[in-house]
Amino acid sequence: MRKLLYLSIFLLTFTQVKAQENRGTLVPAKIFKRSFMVGGSLSGTYKRINITSNNDPISGYRHQYDLNAKVGYFVWSDVAFGLQGTVFHYKEKMSGTTSTASTNILAGPFARYYTDRGFFGEASAAVGINNQPNAAKTDIAEYRAGVGYAIFINPKVSVEPAVLLSYYQETRPSEQDRKLTEWGPVLNIGLQVYLFRERKFKMVPRSIN
Repeated sequence: MRKLLYLSIFLLTFTQVKAQENRGTLVPAKIFKRSFMVGGSLSGTYKRINITSNNDPISGYRHQYDLNAKVGYFVWSDVAFGLQGTVFHYKEKMSGTTSTASTNILAGPFARYYTDRGFFGEASAAVGINNQPNAAKTDIAEYRAGVGYAIFINPKVSVEPAVLLSYYQETRPSEQDRKLTEWGPVLNIGLQVYLFRERKFKMVPRSIN
């Protein structure tokens, strides 16, 4: 009876250790080195706009909706670097003008760091070109930084709400490098898939002297 009890305790302990390792490589929300992350997110923003020029400054606002896709690699545990692409659609209203709308594409790098409790910080930069019909070419860039939380649905999939601060800039070479700048908060909801090789413990018999 006692031997059966000892055996049961041993098997239960081994099963728990094995399950934690398979359930992870997440300890409890920590992502190990050499893992990949693949996913995307949706976000919406409201931004104030200021345009600098030789004449009186112009101000306004913009509503923007973004669809983002990213691929990252964990070079160290909890630290990932990768590339992302963003398609965003906006509608803006400047003082003294009618509303306008446009859809643009940007791409660039990002970096992310996780804590053991599932919180993460992220920073990104992206550039692109706005080629609207019947309009001058515009060089665009966007920089974002903020924090979020990874809610794991299962060991490899997480829902990730985040709050970011965005700085957006347009440069118009055809207008003597006239610049438009925007900044404001971004509410973001993402879905990430983590790809890693699950580790399993092997039972190795020990010799008894």
